[in-house]
Amino acid sequence: MAPDNPVDPTLLVRYLEDKNQLSPDEQNQIEQWIQQTPQNQEGFEKLRIIWEQANQASIIKKVDAQADWPKVWAKIPSKSKPTPTRQLPFYQQRVWQIAASVALLLISIWGIRTVWHTESPAELATYTLVAQDSIRVINLPDGSQVFLNETAQLSYQEDFGEQNRTVHLTGEGYFEVVSNPAVPFFVHTTPTTVRVVGTSFNVNSADEAVKVTVNSGKVAFSHQRDTLLLTPNEVGIYQPGKAMQESMNNDENYLSWKTDVLRFDDAPLSQVAEDISRHFQASVQLEDEALEQLRFTSVFQQPSLATVLEEISMVLDIQYTQERNQIKFFITNP
Repeated sequence: MAPDNPVDPTLLVRYLEDKNQLSPDEQNQIEQWIQQTPQNQEGFEKLRIIWEQANQASIIKKVDAQADWPKVWAKIPSKSKPTPTRQLPFYQQRVWQIAASVALLLISIWGIRTVWHTESPAELATYTLVAQDSIRVINLPDGSQVFLNETAQLSYQEDFGEQNRTVHLTGEGYFEVVSNPAVPFFVHTTPTTVRVVGTSFNVNSADEAVKVTVNSGKVAFSHQRDTLLLTPNEVGIYQPGKAMQESMNNDENYLSWKTDVLRFDDAPLSQVAEDISRHFQASVQLEDEALEQLRFTSVFQQPSLATVLEEISMVLDIQYTQERNQIKFFITNP
C-alpha cells in the first residue's frame, strides 16, 4: 500500500545536508512528514544522528538513490517483504521502508553501524501502560525503570530491547535507563524526542510544552532539527512556536511527585505556593503583595495538604482559606 504522504528520499537527504537549499514548500513537505507519525519522528531522528556521525555530507551528492535502490532493498531483512522482480520506485514503498533505505545507503557508504528497525510496526504488538490515580512503576525488558505520574501513559512495541529501545510518553515520567551504547534509548512525546544511552531524567509533557530535567548522565533533547545536549542539573524546555531553551535546574521539588518529599530552603512564598499547587494539584494564591517577600524553610515527608498549610500559617503568622482545592493566603488584620 502506498503511503498517504510519501517523501522523496533524495529530498530528505538534502534536508539533512542543509534545509535552506530547499524551497519553503519542500521544507514544509519534509517537516509535515516528520510529524505525521511517531515512526516517522523516530526514523528522522535516527537518520539525523547517522548523518551527524558521518560528517561527510558532500559524498551524498555522488549517490544516485534511485539507481542504488535494488542494492539497498537487498540489505533489508526479508521477514515480511516481497522479493521485487523489477526495480521499484521509491514512491511505491511504505514510508518506513523509504527512510530505512536512506539510512542503509548512508551506512553502506560510510560503514556506520545503526540500530534502524526495519520491520513493519504493524506486525508488532504494542503495549500501553497507564497510571491512573497513583504513581505506576514500570520495569522494561532491558532492565530500565520508568515511574509514571498520575494519568501518564507509556507505550512500546514487543521487540523493545532487541533492535530498538523506543517508548512513547504522554504526561510525566521519570526514567532510569540502563546503559547500552549499541542500542540508544528514545523517548518520544508528540513534538519532541529524547535520546540517551544510560542516564536518569524526568520528562514532563503534560501540556503543550515539554520539559526535560536531567538527574545523571547526558541527554539529547530534540525537536525537528533543533537539539539541546543536557547534563546533570540542566533543564531543556520546548514550547510551540518558540526556540528551545536550556537553563540550570533551580526547582528543588521537580521530583516531589515521585519522592513525596517537599523541601523548602529559605524559599520565597511565591515559589512555595507554586510547588504546593503542583504537588497537590491545587490552586494556591497570595492575596497580598507583601506575602511575596516572605520566605519559608521546612521539609515535609509524605505530607498532607492540611499539614503543609497549617505549618506555613503558623511559621509565617499568616492566614489562609480553603474551599476544596482553592487556597488563598492573606495577612492577618491587626
